[in-house]
Parts: sequence; structure tokens; C-alpha cells
Amino acid sequence: MEWGALFLLLGIGFIMVVLEFLVFPGTSVVGLVGVACMGCGIYLGYKFFGVPAGHFIVLGTAVAGIFLTWYSLRARTWKRLSLDTRIDSKVEGVDPAVKAGDAGITVGRLAPMGKVKVGDSVVEALSESGYVDTNREVEIVKVYADKIIVKLKTEEHG
Repeated sequence: MEWGALFLLLGIGFIMVVLEFLVFPGTSVVGLVGVACMGCGIYLGYKFFGVPAGHFIVLGTAVAGIFLTWYSLRARTWKRLSLDTRIDSKVEGVDPAVKAGDAGITVGRLAPMGKVKVGDSVVEALSESGYVDTNREVEIVKVYADKIIVKLKTEEHG
């Protein structure tokens, strides 16, 4: 057995353990296979190269593991791996001309959310009357920034 094969086995083990933490968290399979690769590498190091070399392999594996843990938990490492885009857009809100008490027509079925046409604008609406069919007249009960609350025009608001 060559040193290259031993280092390859240990390297594959380290890569799989790092992948377990960064890419496949919670699966445990990749991490367990990585730990098994490192364990096999240490065992084979003792078997083929003797006890003194085995001790150095264990020491090197421990130092490399500590270094990789420290490096992967640093903030700068995560900044390089994360997206750094800013979202400046806003949710299209309800037209400011829409007020409580206005009437509208359902564009689609409110089940209990759907679209209501109020004047010239079509807005997202939540029905407090339950399911409302298409082309029914509704009254606006409350206006929020992104939706309105409506009820059937024939019902009394309580």
C-alpha cells in the first residue's frame, strides 16, 4: 500500500464529512461513509506502516479535522458560499383608491382567497363569507397593504 492511496482515502473521508455538514445536512449517510473512510485509512496506516507511522497518521488526521472544522465555521467561508444579492422590490399593493365599503365583483372563485375587481384594479381578496362564486358582488370590509377582506354584498357585516 502506498502513501498516496492512504492520503486519498483520508481525503475522501474529509470531503464526505464536510459535504455532510455543508451540502447534505441531516442525511448522516454521507458523514458516516466519510468517517468510515477515515477510520479505514487510519487502520490501514497502522497495519501497513507500523505503530509509529499510525500514530502520526492519527495525529495528522486530528489536526486536519480541527483545521477543517475551524475553516468551515469561519464567517468569511460562509460569505463566499452564500448569495449576496439585495431584494429592493416590493409587493404590489392595493390601489390607495380602494376603501372599505366599496363594492367589487369577483373575477374568479374566492375559495376563500381569490381576485376581486374594484374599479379599474384587480386585487387579491380574502372572503369572510367562505366560498364565493365568480361574478358575484362583494363589499370590501377591510383594506390591507397587500390584500382586501370582502363579504358577499347580500350579507350583513357582524
